[in-house]
Amino acid sequence: MDFANGLRLDNVDSANVASYQITVFSSTLTVISALMRFITIILNWCLAYDYWISKSFAYCYWTILSIVLPMILTSMIYSAILVITNVKNKPYNPWDHVRKLVLSYLFRDARTLNWALQYNEAKKHGDKVTQFQCYRDYLKEECNVGLLRLFDTFSETAPQKILQLAIVLRYIKTLTYFRAITFSIYFLSIAWGLVSYNRSNRLVQLDKHDIGTRGVIIQFWFLLCFSVSRTVCIAYVASQVPMETSIASIIQIILSATLVFVFDQPKFSKSAIMNYILCLAFGVVYLFIYTPVKDAPTKFKYLLYLTFCLLQNIILCIFYIPLYLSIALIVLYLIGIALMIYYYLQCHPGITSSVF
Repeated sequence: MDFANGLRLDNVDSANVASYQITVFSSTLTVISALMRFITIILNWCLAYDYWISKSFAYCYWTILSIVLPMILTSMIYSAILVITNVKNKPYNPWDHVRKLVLSYLFRDARTLNWALQYNEAKKHGDKVTQFQCYRDYLKEECNVGLLRLFDTFSETAPQKILQLAIVLRYIKTLTYFRAITFSIYFLSIAWGLVSYNRSNRLVQLDKHDIGTRGVIIQFWFLLCFSVSRTVCIAYVASQVPMETSIASIIQIILSATLVFVFDQPKFSKSAIMNYILCLAFGVVYLFIYTPVKDAPTKFKYLLYLTFCLLQNIILCIFYIPLYLSIALIVLYLIGIALMIYYYLQCHPGITSSVF
């Protein structure tokens, strides 16, 4: 695993372990991510059951499909990650591989927490070599899981919530307390998943500072603004013209995936097909928010993406969405942009200290 400025996790002197620590804050973030993942899974299957008992079979089948297909996609990606990370381990055990894939659906954060516990145990005994080894494995696993968490959030949960929001916006009487809670948890988990992914990407690059507490909070809020604005906008249009919205979304996903594949050229796997599947997963993410595929300057990419999404939102609001809701969605997106600018000027570790 290579990083900027030539730093590699495998080549860092274990004597410098004091510079790289698993803090209580980091462990807390991992626990929160694990809990939100578990709650989201339960709510998704409960919604499918709710549609079934209410005889809304089409909605039930769509919900199950939006659970199973992303599960297959993320399992394929995680399988490739396991092959890459265990390439030196001989002999290869296919049953252990399958076991990890199955457990990863519900308990993929368990391995990360296990390394954190082993790190703390080594720290108590003053074993710096083991301490750094645990830190290294913790970061690798957190980065891998963060990627899967990102895809789970957007490819599994997002389509379901767009469907549910479309139903609610079309038939407002269908809004129940249970569905209102699921919407709230979804929007919180989508922003939290992005924060976790961005933070783990920085932590695994040892030449970069961690994101401080204030930075995490500001980042969470501008990502929440973006995701709420985009999801509600897409859902409202889907409630009016569902087929056209689906076609337009698929076209945008394929276009985004192709651009990422051509220009960013991710080297996730030796297979070009697997690399394009990864790009397709990012294409789904880009329906809602931009997040870098690789470590590189992103200022102009953010500028281009945010301008495109803002104009897209404005056009959709003009033609499909009532004025009062249009104003709220556009203002929310602009608030997100303002918070993002503030984050990069005042809170980003590359510009200011990461200490709150």
